[in-house]
Amino acid sequence: MPLFRYRARDKAGALVTGSLEAESRGTIEASLDKMGLIPISIAEGRPSFQLPDIKKYFEKAEQTDVILFSRQLATLFSAGIPLTKALSTLERQFKSPAFQEILRKLRLDIEGGSSFASALAKHPKVFPEIYSNMVEAGEAGGILDSVLDRLAVMFEKNAENKAKVKSATLYPKIVLGAVVVAIIILMNFVVPRFAKLYAGFNVELPLPTLILIKGSTLFNRYWYVALVVSAVMFFIGRLYLRSSVGAMQWDGVKLKIPVFGPLMLKSILSRFARVLGALYKSGLPILQSLDIVSRSVENRVISAEVKLIEDYVRAGKSISEPMGASSYFPPMVTQMVAVGEETGNLDVMLEKSAEYYDREVDSAIRNLTTTLEPLLLAFIFVIVLFLALAIFLPMWDILKVVRR
Repeated sequence: MPLFRYRARDKAGALVTGSLEAESRGTIEASLDKMGLIPISIAEGRPSFQLPDIKKYFEKAEQTDVILFSRQLATLFSAGIPLTKALSTLERQFKSPAFQEILRKLRLDIEGGSSFASALAKHPKVFPEIYSNMVEAGEAGGILDSVLDRLAVMFEKNAENKAKVKSATLYPKIVLGAVVVAIIILMNFVVPRFAKLYAGFNVELPLPTLILIKGSTLFNRYWYVALVVSAVMFFIGRLYLRSSVGAMQWDGVKLKIPVFGPLMLKSILSRFARVLGALYKSGLPILQSLDIVSRSVENRVISAEVKLIEDYVRAGKSISEPMGASSYFPPMVTQMVAVGEETGNLDVMLEKSAEYYDREVDSAIRNLTTTLEPLLLAFIFVIVLFLALAIFLPMWDILKVVRR
């Protein structure tokens, strides 16, 4: 659609300028009239050239902005404030220029005749598909404020779990980083000096020392080759993981990683139950709800399982039947879903399942550091033992040569 630039006056007589996409000049005039503006001039064409605002490329809307926006908009909407006025109020309150711009576009789209859900769908990186779909259901059912509250809870819980995992894995990351830096320093400065020392004596070096010296020599002479090979492998790995087969296999591997795999599966099951329950309670058909859930669980293996459940439901079967045949859905979730289907309280039972797995995830995250510490200590012990044997074992042979 062509872009029209306009100059208009509001009810107070203030000059307002901007641009809108529309099929014709008449559509622009109608949109301006809905916005309470009196057009002065409307011209078709792209805006005049301006230097790009470099700052906006380094700014993005954070998930905390979306959570706060959802809660505040629910409060304003439930108080009877019109949606466009509520968006205008929130636009002035947020400090993030990126999010302010998004709210401005939402307001203009709604004033131009678009629905709230359609306006949100134009910003999928900030408002994912599940957000716009639930808002659409809320608009149709007249429960938009309730839906916004549920969305805030869902996004808040997701952000909270991610923050807890980052906090729990911070210490192991720091320790592993320090070990890598220490090994690089040893390979570059310490091992070469010991290699020169051992070369001055006619002694047979043990295997750990030979491995360390050869590794140090290769590292110092051909570090650029290792760098190029690592970069090539990294890009090949990224291309593979972006393919459908590679992404599916990697998502399956992630669920089998010790310690982290079970934690990830519990988090995914919590998200599955919470999202499906929220969508179903919002009034969306079960097939549409399952379709949305399959794209929101962030794991292709589980997504394929949800798609399989959708196919079974489309064939007239219950949700719990294919869930019971899957190895990823534990019996507890399957039984609660079956009870929910029988009693007509599927959304309630899904919410209880989500709360149960939220507690499981919290417990697993609290124990994550305790679980990782012995593994981390064992890894450091093996590294230190190997380095100690490689450096100090030849010294016994050198002492024997010196005594002779």
